Amino acid sequence: MASTTPYSYMTSRAAGVVVSRMNYDLGRPHRIYEHQQVSKSSMKSIEGEGNTYHLEFQIKDVLNEKPPIPCTADVLYYTNKNTAPKVTYNLQTKPENYTAAQDKTFYNRMKGLTEPLTAGEIPDNFGTVAPDMKPILHLAQAACGLVKCENSTEETFYRMTVIKRVQQVIRDAAAVELHFHMLIHENVSQEMESWFIEVLWDPSEGLRVKNYHRLPKINPDENNS
Repeated sequence: MASTTPYSYMTSRAAGVVVSRMNYDLGRPHRIYEHQQVSKSSMKSIEGEGNTYHLEFQIKDVLNEKPPIPCTADVLYYTNKNTAPKVTYNLQTKPENYTAAQDKTFYNRMKGLTEPLTAGEIPDNFGTVAPDMKPILHLAQAACGLVKCENSTEETFYRMTVIKRVQQVIRDAAAVELHFHMLIHENVSQEMESWFIEVLWDPSEGLRVKNYHRLPKINPDENNS
């Protein structure tokens, strides 16, 4: 097993993939995680399969004042670049449901709308997010976690930049349904990718991505249109 430096680009990218998956699994309208510095890492090359990174780091809820949680994780990048990496992680302690009351208030507001919510440019050109749009942004970030995780390779690093459009679909079923058009920046290649993501969320079942697909490439001049 070959060691890697804890702060190498490759290690940081692998940790980012783990937290992307974690936000999809655990993210809520009022809870989003980021990883702290990687404290220990190693990489093993498996012939005919790919490279596996073993990582140790802490995660932090960036929206709430809670203690960091130690995490161990493995990321297997397959030799076949068209195969999503395999991500497994283990948290030392399971996060408590400390945002339940806020999430329920948001859920009731969304389900109580008689006209579907529509909005765009979140954040705006000045980086501002209206208070009532922050839970929408956090759900988008969590949903993007699945897209980023499943489309990552050792040579990529994705970051969500902006919600170009969000449209609520009014439905009788329990979950809130939101359709997002989002821009995701691939930092290594500097490509700006446009994605459509259909999301379901409710407090009891959590977040589910119904469907997502990459949209045609955008013109950089249209980023702020």
